[in-house]
Amino acid sequence: MKIISKLLIVLAAMVLTISVNAQSNTGLNPFAGSTHDYHVDQSSLSNTTLTWSVTGADAGDYEFVGGNTGEDVSVKWNTAKTYTLIVEETRTDLVALAGCPTTRNITVIVSGNTFDIYAELVGDATRCAEVSNPVDDDGVLGSNSDDVFGLTTRVFKVKMANGDANKTWKFNYALNDVVGVDKIDLVGVVVTGQASLSGTNTVNMAKSTTEATITVTYNTNKNSAGDRGQDPDFNLALTIDQGSDELGTPDSNEAAASNIATYIVKAVPATTGITTN
Repeated sequence: MKIISKLLIVLAAMVLTISVNAQSNTGLNPFAGSTHDYHVDQSSLSNTTLTWSVTGADAGDYEFVGGNTGEDVSVKWNTAKTYTLIVEETRTDLVALAGCPTTRNITVIVSGNTFDIYAELVGDATRCAEVSNPVDDDGVLGSNSDDVFGLTTRVFKVKMANGDANKTWKFNYALNDVVGVDKIDLVGVVVTGQASLSGTNTVNMAKSTTEATITVTYNTNKNSAGDRGQDPDFNLALTIDQGSDELGTPDSNEAAASNIATYIVKAVPATTGITTN
């Protein structure tokens, strides 16, 4: 019997845990920083108004987005604490009777934001550029201008954790803090099937997805003639920011070091083709 009792306790705890996780960042249990919609159906009486309010709050703890009247309201919850959301319907033709109000209320428990978007490397941070050995001497013998050394590729992952998988999410990314990037022949950047060549870009992620792949590719040793085609050593850094989900929940660790991932790319020699006399 004791064993069965213990099993029942464990199963109950598992069900409770699953229930709590399933309700994360909902209108009743939102994350701080998220915005949620609330609705009631107005009565069939004519000349009534609906007014929403919140108790248990200090200045700045919440805000109505787009007003606090009507059947539908949106509330942005800024601070983790417990609130009461109230809607009151009153008759405008019975002012002397205070409108004969009907009120409804729910308890909203706002928790600390654990939603996190972060970047990471795929493979070792420090690696050589990629080269197709042996390199063919194309075009003019002894010249690098037409030679194909190969493509160098670096892959980043951007991941989402502790969010609601049933919500879409997004982030901006930039390739920055790059030494010598102007001296490489950038082929392109592919983000989960979307192509973008440079600058800051917004990536929109679908529901039930928890990671994006960002692939950066350049032509190895396709540098200017003045440097004889030689690429430099350089750092290739991916920075992500402005991450959020569809409820406006912000990335809780936007300033964290985990939002920057950096490769150190070591150049391979731009050896010319062999000539003879």
